[in-house]
Amino acid sequence: MGNHDLRKLTDFDREQVFAYIQEEPEMNLFIFGDVERFGLEGDKVEVFVKDGPDGWDFLLLRYLESYLLYSRRDGYDAACAADFLTRRAVNIVSGKSILLEKLLPFFPDRTGQKTYMARLNGMQSMFPAPDDFSLRRLKPDDAAELVRLYLQIEEFQSTYAGREKKAAEELKINLSTGGRCWGAFQNGRLVAAASSSAENSRSAMIIGVATLPDLRRRGLAGSLVSKLCGELFSEGKQFVCLFYDNPLAGRIYRKIGFRELGEYMMIKGKREKQSLAK
Repeated sequence: MGNHDLRKLTDFDREQVFAYIQEEPEMNLFIFGDVERFGLEGDKVEVFVKDGPDGWDFLLLRYLESYLLYSRRDGYDAACAADFLTRRAVNIVSGKSILLEKLLPFFPDRTGQKTYMARLNGMQSMFPAPDDFSLRRLKPDDAAELVRLYLQIEEFQSTYAGREKKAAEELKINLSTGGRCWGAFQNGRLVAAASSSAENSRSAMIIGVATLPDLRRRGLAGSLVSKLCGELFSEGKQFVCLFYDNPLAGRIYRKIGFRELGEYMMIKGKREKQSLAK
């Protein structure tokens, strides 16, 4: 292999992946969940590593068109990782902030969104839905309606605009393979949502918490996240994580019981439908 060649793992390497990421289970929740759910030899998930003299230098996991990067070394070979990514179709790259900060300069047309990673070890408070709203768990067939909700919210538009069909397919896969989403409805219309992803035997990640702008500050986000987390803990999950960059959202999550652990980053483009591939 050349300097910038990575080695593709197989299911034989599964336990070695878990051992490599075990020191930071929250930051690596997506990796753990994706490998446990899909294995290493299917069409949805692949894992690549760069070998070094003292073990793996870094790991890259592909889930559909999104990538997750992890290394135990802050000084990992970011140039090698960047070279690999520029030769593949990539929607988003995610990972621990200190690691992605070293990758971002290789993609000057991309932006890095920093967020706070937070962990919940058990329910402290439940927030019921306001009287004029009803909550229900969404089904895979609701994926297109969920995309329509996100398209109405500025924070999500760059992720979904221009790739609505593919995004709906990705959400449908998540809802069909262990992920879940709770929605708030007003007069039959989906107006807020909160989803889980990377669900595994011990944990899950909360993602996609969204409320239509004119219905915010009504308690919908708190009621959906607490409903979702309560369901996850009732099924035996040890902890639940989420990330956020909105101070108001942070206050809501702290009331539920979430506590910040560190910074997480997503490398995005001007439009998410673009590829990192040149």
